Amino acid sequence: MTPEDRQVICTSLYGHNVEKTDRLLQKPGISVNLVLKNEAGQVFGGILCETFLYCLYIDVLWVHESLRGRGYGKALILEAERIAREHGCTFAHTCTFTYQNPGFYQAAGYTIFAVLDDYPDGIKQFFLKKRL
Repeated sequence: MTPEDRQVICTSLYGHNVEKTDRLLQKPGISVNLVLKNEAGQVFGGILCETFLYCLYIDVLWVHESLRGRGYGKALILEAERIAREHGCTFAHTCTFTYQNPGFYQAAGYTIFAVLDDYPDGIKQFFLKKRL
């Protein structure tokens, strides 16, 4: 498969989905991407989110090990949620694995609504959501 083939497939599916949701899929249609840097400009964390169907999807959240447990991850989530609410989003969702600390999201108010436990070595994937 070429990059062009991939683009045609993704663009076509997106167009189909937009049409079938009467354009609701595009609402609010913003990306919420925040970065955590030190004074020297080094990246020490960030959150990458998309919005669709008036929800916030947290795709990536990472904080450098040296800063974990100090509230930076929670601050990133809260700011992303604030921005999403400002644009009309009513809930947020994400997924995480056993080794990524699902309890972190639960402490931020997310509840587990599904678990996929078919991975090897006892690894589980958790699907979480939160009303905004």
